[in-house]
Amino acid sequence: MQSMSLCNRLLIKPLIILGLLGVLFSNTVSAHSVYFVRHFEKETTYLKDGRKERDPRLTEVGQGRALNLAGLLARQPIKHVFSTDYKRTMQSALPTALALGLKVQQYDPRQLDEFAQQLSQLSEDALVVGHSNTTPYLVNTLAGQNIILSEDDYGDIFWVRFDEQGQVVTFKTGRVNRSR
Repeated sequence: MQSMSLCNRLLIKPLIILGLLGVLFSNTVSAHSVYFVRHFEKETTYLKDGRKERDPRLTEVGQGRALNLAGLLARQPIKHVFSTDYKRTMQSALPTALALGLKVQQYDPRQLDEFAQQLSQLSEDALVVGHSNTTPYLVNTLAGQNIILSEDDYGDIFWVRFDEQGQVVTFKTGRVNRSR
C-alpha cells in the first residue's frame, strides 16, 4: 500500500502539473480584429530598357497616407503588422509598426489561404498590408465579401472582427486620407 502512495506521488502529480501547463500555454483564439489595406500610391518608374520598375517605392503622397494610417491605428491594440516583401507594402506598413513598437512580419502572397487561416486564429489584433489582388482575396475569403480593388484604388481600409471561435462578427470599411 505504501508503494502505491509513493507511485502516486511520483507519477500522478507530475502528470497533473503537465496537464495544467498545457492548459495555460495552449494556443487559444480570442476575439480580435484584423485591419487590411492595400499599399499606398507607388512611383511609376521605368528601367533603361523601357520596362516598368517591378518593385517601386511609395510616392510622397503614398508616404503621407502611410503616416496617416499610423495615426489612425495608433490607439488600436495591434500586436502584429504583416506585409509582403515589396518596397511599397513595407513602406506602407512601417510607420504603423514603428508607432506601435513592432516589427513588420512578412507573409507570402502565394500562400493566401494558409495566411487567411492564420489570421482568423490569431489571439491579438493585426494590420495586413497587401496589393490590389491580395487584399480583396483575403478580405473576401475571411469576411464573405465581394470587394474589388483596381490599380488606381488607394486608401481603402477594411476592418474584420473575429470572435473567440475565429468567426467573423463585424466587417466595416473606411478610408485613410491623403496628406494635404
